[in-house]
Amino acid sequence: MSRFPAQLPELPAPPLWMRRPRLLEKTTPIVIAASLAAGVATSPFSDRAVGALLTLVVSAAGVVLGYRRPVLGLGLLAAGPLVAAVAGVEPIVAWQVSMFGAFLLCLRGLSGVWCAVVIGAADFLAMGLAAGSFGFDDPIAWIAGTTAFAAAAAGSAIRGQQQYWAALQERTHEAVAGRDAAVQRSVAEERLRIAHDLHDTLGHEIAVVSMHLGAAEVHLPATAAPAREHLVAARGSVKSLLAETQEILSVLHTGPGGVPPGPVASHHDIPDLVDKVRAAGMDVDACIGDLSRELPPQTSAAAYRITQEALTNAQRYGRGQVRLAVEVAGPAVTVEAVNAVASPASDPDRIGHGLIGMRERAAAAGGRLEVTNDRGTFRVRAALPVVEEVLR
Repeated sequence: MSRFPAQLPELPAPPLWMRRPRLLEKTTPIVIAASLAAGVATSPFSDRAVGALLTLVVSAAGVVLGYRRPVLGLGLLAAGPLVAAVAGVEPIVAWQVSMFGAFLLCLRGLSGVWCAVVIGAADFLAMGLAAGSFGFDDPIAWIAGTTAFAAAAAGSAIRGQQQYWAALQERTHEAVAGRDAAVQRSVAEERLRIAHDLHDTLGHEIAVVSMHLGAAEVHLPATAAPAREHLVAARGSVKSLLAETQEILSVLHTGPGGVPPGPVASHHDIPDLVDKVRAAGMDVDACIGDLSRELPPQTSAAAYRITQEALTNAQRYGRGQVRLAVEVAGPAVTVEAVNAVASPASDPDRIGHGLIGMRERAAAAGGRLEVTNDRGTFRVRAALPVVEEVLR
């Protein structure tokens, strides 16, 4: 089965942290651990070493518990700077841990608003208490509160961007899969229509062969007994073949909703097709050669269907007059339709169901289909080989 790739616009390359979503989740704890290690290393030199260690324990517990219980971790991270302020310890380390902890919690899905309000207020109050006030006149307190807000906002924004890119990639993959499914479904539908035509023509030709064999048997002289036996055997084989073919393909002889399909298409009907589309208001400049020549049934049906679909595409997507040329000459049947299109920059290789059907028809008849779009002029040209197989 021919494959027709769906052509969809490529997504722009996301930032590095979008391509590796867990990069920040893995590096942020390292930064927090470095801050805690610095606090542990300096705590023995503090006048209130116990208070400093208690602050570090509370902050570290907030980071660890935040992985399993984010709300509890948020509370402990906010409590760390306050414990430091109450214990008389400089809350710089606890502030840093709470700020990066808020970023990490938002990155893992906790509400950015809650993290910003809780951690920002705690850092602001802790720095203010350390300065001997409630922080309204202390610039360091305002900086601590603002950085906590910024960290929570950054984590929440990156989390939202990651979700957006994941959803966008998923929708793109679904669109590609849906386009491929539609293409394959249209190919199957067109092949089913080809099978309908083949079923009708094959049954007719086998019946004609059987009648010729019966006529030959009747006209044999009485002395040609061996030849008569061979003809009888041949007729029996033809009948068995016809019965088996009808049994296998009987399901194809019913159209949608149980309606029997119409008659087999023929290249002889192309002039009537042109008259119909003209009567519908379509401007067609047709140059149709002599179509009296008999063609193999599959080639004849393919020529009609390709002409029909080419005119349909021109009516749907084109503008102005359509130039149609159909000729049966030499070893091939050629069908060519030329029309202007509304969008000159459109891709001539873009696959639609009509082009899929025409290509399948041409390939099934052993021919080829060429599609070009040159500066707004859309051209469809099919060449189908002709094999002389006319039964008399």
